[in-house]
Amino acid sequence: MTQKDKNLLLTDLCARLPYSVTAYASEINKNGIITDINIPHNMVNLTVDNTNERYELVSLLDIKPYLRSLSSMTEEEKEKYINLRYKIELGVNVDLSIYNYLNFLYSRHIDVDNRLLYRKLAIEAPIDMYI
Repeated sequence: MTQKDKNLLLTDLCARLPYSVTAYASEINKNGIITDINIPHNMVNLTVDNTNERYELVSLLDIKPYLRSLSSMTEEEKEKYINLRYKIELGVNVDLSIYNYLNFLYSRHIDVDNRLLYRKLAIEAPIDMYI
């Protein structure tokens, strides 16, 4: 993984922390929810058992989040997405519009511009994963 890819993944995951993104850790061969990121040590807390509050500490370089592609959006999501993009293009409250746009994508676990999926830094989420 290049430094650019690592920075992209780290930045994206930090923005998604409030939205309980699920990730796969290949070293332990488990899925879990990312609950914390230790940036200086490049480590991630991955909750692998919510019932027993069990987590694993894994390397940032070892995980791949499950994200949805832009093409997986429902018709309702597409309508909202287009509306938010349109506001940005019109320059209507640009800072707020950009915040709402990114928040919308992150909250629905959609890969912004498919940048992580394209670089194979993420895994396409199964259809029912985030419902």
